[in-house]
Amino acid sequence: MAKVDFQIIGQGIAGTLLGLALLERGYRIKIFDPNHPDTSSRKAAGIYNPITGRKMVKTWMADDLFLSLEDFYSALEKKIGAVFLHTMPIYRPFHSFEEQNDWMVKKDSAEYSAFLADVLTHPSHSPDMQDAHGGIVLKNGGYVDLPSLLESARRYFQELNVLSEGHFNFEQASIRTIYCDGPFATQNPYWSELPFRPVRGELIDIKCQLPTDRIVNRGVFMVPRDGIFRVGSTYDHDNLVFEPQQSGVNELQRRLKSLYTGAYELVQATAGVRPATHDRKPYIGWHPKNKAVGVFNGFGTKGVSLVPYFSKLFVDSIEGKKNLIPEVDVSRVF
Repeated sequence: MAKVDFQIIGQGIAGTLLGLALLERGYRIKIFDPNHPDTSSRKAAGIYNPITGRKMVKTWMADDLFLSLEDFYSALEKKIGAVFLHTMPIYRPFHSFEEQNDWMVKKDSAEYSAFLADVLTHPSHSPDMQDAHGGIVLKNGGYVDLPSLLESARRYFQELNVLSEGHFNFEQASIRTIYCDGPFATQNPYWSELPFRPVRGELIDIKCQLPTDRIVNRGVFMVPRDGIFRVGSTYDHDNLVFEPQQSGVNELQRRLKSLYTGAYELVQATAGVRPATHDRKPYIGWHPKNKAVGVFNGFGTKGVSLVPYFSKLFVDSIEGKKNLIPEVDVSRVF
């Protein structure tokens, strides 16, 4: 093998964007990826959403992550010759008048102005949508078609002759090797002791008569794409299989009823296992006993929004320009 500076294991969104960041800085890389069809990146809905959770609060590091996110992916589309970025508003219905009142106050605050397009006080979306109290309309949101991004990036790496589709032998970690192997990290002798908390998630695709100009997100998300809506997701830490389970599909359909009461056709169900962590923050950095072995993993459900920022920060840290922030540095575990 020709001399390289870094080996990257895995070509999900983490390995892909880290590889591109290293190439941009002039490093020679080799990416090992067996093209496994069940990687979490290939199954994910790809949403990026600045306001999340039951309490509808700004996601962690939203101001650092989101304001340049769409510019990043737009530039990447041009670089690798693909179309995968879909910007669209995200509509989050209120559960109560109290929530409505809270957001009427927040709408004029500097804290939320970058992400809040509107606060609606009346039903606005569809007669079958459960939004009697209105909701918030978010900007700087949308989704990334991850299969399209990854396949286009794969061709880009193949043209540069930096991709190997073989399995990587752990004994080959003789030069700087960074593992971006998603949920398979639990079988990795270097990183298997990290407190990963992998979680299986079901998604269902449905056909229904809803407007397709926005993502709806409350209890479940509904993402319009290619004439269908992708609905998700479940969270199962125990049954970590890559096939959808009927119990998960049933749960999604039950939760969907609390948001949307209209008729729909169930098209298909899929499932993936996400590489979540004990504190919901990624693991980035170098092994305490082998400084040639790195990790860039554990981005969970937020890889689309987190990986662009942290791939750049990781390369900055490699070059001594910046330090990793303590919340993501893998040394916090050791």
